[in-house]
Amino acid sequence: MKRQIIEIDQDKCNGCGLCIPNCPEGALQIIDGKARLVSDLFCDGLGACLGHCPLGAITILEREAQEYDERSVMANIVKQGKNVIKAHLEHLKSHHQAAYLKQAVDYLEEMGIENPSSPS
Repeated sequence: MKRQIIEIDQDKCNGCGLCIPNCPEGALQIIDGKARLVSDLFCDGLGACLGHCPLGAITILEREAQEYDERSVMANIVKQGKNVIKAHLEHLKSHHQAAYLKQAVDYLEEMGIENPSSPS
């Protein structure tokens, strides 16, 4: 399937890691001193990482990619704690991704995990 997904210019990337905390989906990791997209299915293609690359090494393009999978992203995110869960939910909300947000909240409910974005 064709969809929006990030691309990292390995010649420009210096491995600073500033993009990593801005990708709550867990699609980016520093490997061999460079930022790498570790899984197409984790990248939502919304570009939260873009503005945090001081060298402009990250762009968004449309290409053949594995379909984004919110349930897989949530399974990865919940291991990282409630602050990462909250950041991901806020990211989806700020980008008006209602369908993904519903899938994420449903996942939390199904797994019996507290939604850190819900008012107490």
